[in-house]
Amino acid sequence: MKRMTILSAMAATVVGMTAQVNAPEIDGYLSRGTLMYRDQNYQGAIDQLTQLKRMSPDSHQAEEADFYIALSRLYRGELSEARQLLEAFIGDYPSSSHMLTALMSIADCDFYESEYEQALARYNEIPESALDLAAAEDYRYRKAYSLMKLDEWDAAMNQFASLRSTKRYSNAARFYQGYIYYAQGDYDKAKELLSSVNTSNAPGNRADYYLTQIAFTEGDYDKALSMARKAMNTVAEFTPEMQRIAGESLYNLGDEAEAVTYLEKYVAATNDPKPSALYILGVSQYKSGDLDEAVSTLGPVTACDDAMGQSAYLYIGQAYLKQGNVNSALLALEKAYRMDYDKKVQETAFYNYAVAKMEGGRTPFGSSVTMFEDFLRRYPDSRYAPSVQEYLVTGYMTDNNYEKALASIERIKRPSSAILTAKQRVLYILGSRDLAAGNVSQALKRFQGAKALSSQNKAMATECDLWIGDCYYRQGKYTEASKAYSDYLRYSGANSSNRMLATYDLGYSRFGEKRYSEARQNFEKVVKQPGNLGQDIVADSYNRIGDCHYYASAFSEAAANYDKAYSLNPEAGDYALFQKAMMRGLARDYKGKLEIIDDMMSRYPTSGLMPSALLEKAESYVALNRADDAVKVYRDLVKRYPTTSQGRNGYLQLAITLMSQGNRRQAIDTYKEVISSYPTSEEARVASDDLKRIYADDGNLDDYAKFIASVPNAPKLEAAEMDELTFRAAEKAYLNDNAATSKLRDYVSRYPGGQYEPQALSYLATAAVNAGNEADALQYATMITERYPDSEAAEDALAIKGEAEYAAGNGEQALATFRKLESRASASRNIHAARLGIMRVSRDLGKYDDVVDMADRMLASTAIPSTQKNEVRYSRAYALAQLGKGDEAVKEWQQLAEDMDDLYGAKSAYYLAQYHFDNGAEKKARTEVERLVDSNTPHQYWLARGFILLSDIYRKQGNQFEADEYLKSLKENYPGEESDIFMMIDQRLK
Repeated sequence: MKRMTILSAMAATVVGMTAQVNAPEIDGYLSRGTLMYRDQNYQGAIDQLTQLKRMSPDSHQAEEADFYIALSRLYRGELSEARQLLEAFIGDYPSSSHMLTALMSIADCDFYESEYEQALARYNEIPESALDLAAAEDYRYRKAYSLMKLDEWDAAMNQFASLRSTKRYSNAARFYQGYIYYAQGDYDKAKELLSSVNTSNAPGNRADYYLTQIAFTEGDYDKALSMARKAMNTVAEFTPEMQRIAGESLYNLGDEAEAVTYLEKYVAATNDPKPSALYILGVSQYKSGDLDEAVSTLGPVTACDDAMGQSAYLYIGQAYLKQGNVNSALLALEKAYRMDYDKKVQETAFYNYAVAKMEGGRTPFGSSVTMFEDFLRRYPDSRYAPSVQEYLVTGYMTDNNYEKALASIERIKRPSSAILTAKQRVLYILGSRDLAAGNVSQALKRFQGAKALSSQNKAMATECDLWIGDCYYRQGKYTEASKAYSDYLRYSGANSSNRMLATYDLGYSRFGEKRYSEARQNFEKVVKQPGNLGQDIVADSYNRIGDCHYYASAFSEAAANYDKAYSLNPEAGDYALFQKAMMRGLARDYKGKLEIIDDMMSRYPTSGLMPSALLEKAESYVALNRADDAVKVYRDLVKRYPTTSQGRNGYLQLAITLMSQGNRRQAIDTYKEVISSYPTSEEARVASDDLKRIYADDGNLDDYAKFIASVPNAPKLEAAEMDELTFRAAEKAYLNDNAATSKLRDYVSRYPGGQYEPQALSYLATAAVNAGNEADALQYATMITERYPDSEAAEDALAIKGEAEYAAGNGEQALATFRKLESRASASRNIHAARLGIMRVSRDLGKYDDVVDMADRMLASTAIPSTQKNEVRYSRAYALAQLGKGDEAVKEWQQLAEDMDDLYGAKSAYYLAQYHFDNGAEKKARTEVERLVDSNTPHQYWLARGFILLSDIYRKQGNQFEADEYLKSLKENYPGEESDIFMMIDQRLK
């Protein structure tokens, strides 16, 4: 009867509502809207109730309309709009009978947006007891689901348990309880529950997916295969995973061919396939000879830090080996060897690594020696051990890190003859690299050590003599250098490629010993049979022959050799022409001297010899009794080069010449100009003495004394005897031992402003430079330039000051110092030092026009040392590239890159490759950078930059695996600490 009553009531309601639904009034819109909501016609409900809102409804009608519009938006999935409407409803109708439903619906918005934590918080604010039965079930279900998604398993399990007896949620509750047991690894309970659910609808239709996973995980591959095939088409989103399960089950059952079919479909349908599937596919591709595909497929598997990842590295390495790509093979095999999961894989990987290494493979700073030693420690009884011992010896020679190789050799207690031969070569190579880097003392020890192993390789021991001679020569030990060069010539073969170079070097060391006759004989041998020496060296040898004749007073012979030097190398012929002019003067052919000097000055207007040339020109006019012409030249000299020693001497000679002409007043004024302008110079002292005699002759010594007193720092009338004695003792101690500077410091302290203070400070500055004490060097050099700016010591002090400022990072200050030095330098070495400093600072400051200008000036001069020529050429090329003149830069870089043992050869090789890469010439870039990384250059920073560039090239060509592995290997093995190297690596591996 009760059921009937309900039906009757519902019928009456329907009859009563029929009229309302069809009514055009507000109640009609409300009735139609709510009826459409109950029929799940949510858009219709929204339309009807929105129209109602436009018709001035009463408060109850507006409340009902707002409520059902909000719920309609919610069930249409318009969650953001629904949330806004529900929140507005709560604010507008705080006493509404729908308040509980509205609060529940806002929580539902969070739930449907997967904001489970927020949803749970909102549900917990709603009292379940206030809900009707259906709403309470919804409430518990959604709380349970939210708890499950938040991994709060126990609480979720309890909530789902409370729904097991309900009609609507019983099946879902059992499914999700089964899923929780599955997620917790309790497969027995999971199977019990998942097997009991109704699979005809969601979420029960997903039960077979998890049951299949359980069967696969438990190793029941027959069952997993059967279930995967059945479940493959049940839920579309699970199809790829079921294909994987089927494929891997077939693989484990031994049916690799069918397994691959399933796995290929799985990989094609998945953005992030599982490593296990990729591993099976990759190994299959390797076995079938699809090596490129195998490398590509196995690449992602190497991210697994387990036995599978280790094995993937081994297969990739073997694939590269088969392709002949030994470099990439080494990268992969080294990783496989260093992973400890599978000893058999590790042993096999190492042996293949050794094979690749012996075939010329390279890794960024990888030490094959270390790996070989590690293998022998781990596997002393391995079947590969005898071969590895042989590889170890060869590894010393092929590994780029010779310091580590030497350390490894030193640890061997009873080295074999082969090991000692390797040690000799390692010492030889390290010595040559130390010398190229300017570490002369260390280089000397290396070469002496290599020579001591002469029983291993006599030819190499003899070559060491040549390098030992170079070391001694750079240290200024000319006697020892001559002995080493002589030993080389005595023991080297007549056809030795370096024989004439040794003869040339011996000539220089004997020249340094002032054994000019013997030196000349060496240089004459060079010009007679230069062999493979360049034309510039032959020209330089003629210059030195000329110098030797000059010191023997054989001026005609000297001039003839200067002529030959000039004709061979006219681009840098300023010295030869100048010396030829000097020989004419010594032969009293002053007109001829003038002609040659004028020719020299017109050809080389930027030559560092210009001040000396003007001084000699004036003196030639004096010798020809052409005093007026001499005066003009002296005036030109002091105007153009007033701060040089030649300029100061020009002032002095001008005064003397004016005096000889009877221009007494002008002569006195000129003497005074010398003293006033350069009071701390030697020329001022001479001028003071001459002026003193003139005033004495005139009986006006009081006027002289007044003038001297009026000039700050002018020469004193008398030099203190104790001043001189103290200085001479300090100087003697210093010259006997360049590190003994205590007496010099004591002299400077006791005699501030003393007669010999400039020289004492100069010695102290030089000693500080040699000791690597830049701060003290700068202090002493600054004292000279400020207290004695006109002294002979001031030039060298400016050079030291500029270098110290540059080393301290004070670029602009160093630039100003070097420019000051250039304007006043007299000696060729200081002119070169100034220009070199200007070039370096300008390069760092981005003043590339100045870099090119200074480089051109230095390259046009004979004053440039061979040890710095490459730096000048490199800097010029770099500046040209920055100025947009890439073609010119490339030509220079290509020449310099022929010698990558040299720092600037290595830098040039890198920038050459980078230039090609930046301009889209990837093939050229790769060729050049591979030359760099194969060169075994000792300059590890530029070698590292080369590997990074090689990685960039691989990446641009699509070889992602090789690109990343080069960077990973570099990061692991790079011995340097430069932060920019690691930053560049990390940026690329992101």
